[in-house]
Amino acid sequence: MNKHILLFLSLVVSGSLLAQTKGFISFEENGLYGFKDKKGNVMIKPEYQQAMEFTKSGVAFVVLKNKWVCINHKNNVLLESFLYDNGPDYLSERLARFVENGKMGFHNERCQKVIKATYDFVYPFENGYAIVCNGCELKPEGEHKRIVGGLYGLINRKGKLVVPVVSDAILSVDAKKKTAEVKEGGKTGKVNWK
Repeated sequence: MNKHILLFLSLVVSGSLLAQTKGFISFEENGLYGFKDKKGNVMIKPEYQQAMEFTKSGVAFVVLKNKWVCINHKNNVLLESFLYDNGPDYLSERLARFVENGKMGFHNERCQKVIKATYDFVYPFENGYAIVCNGCELKPEGEHKRIVGGLYGLINRKGKLVVPVVSDAILSVDAKKKTAEVKEGGKTGKVNWK
């Protein structure tokens, strides 16, 4: 019985600590955004061009120097998010894309980098796999951009290459059969992995 009470109390205490972390509310002052606690105390001074609220994971996305970045409650910049649809990239299968030194990788909901930024472009995860490319470029096309050129491969959620970055395109992926339809030198074929 005592173990249950102790467990309950530790959950209440840790839950209240998390609530304090997540309890910051954005505010605007002179065209810049910062964060206050629930009592109205300024916790992060207004220095951002835009701000989203803190998530349950204790992070917030803000615009700093025209880039979406992820910060924690101590106002530490954790990473630069990939810009998607005028905002930070969305989570797909609990991972989102980030940019570092001109390369892309993946982070989790706490903005922890889980797959290093080693590719020129990465697509969101789908059914446990993500298409990656090197040598490709984002070319403006109206108000959007498209991927041009490069060689493509496929990674799993651990960041391991299951299909090497050697194909002109990956046309489809069958996660259940662990096969991908690829295009190389104008010809299509299938690649299997374990």
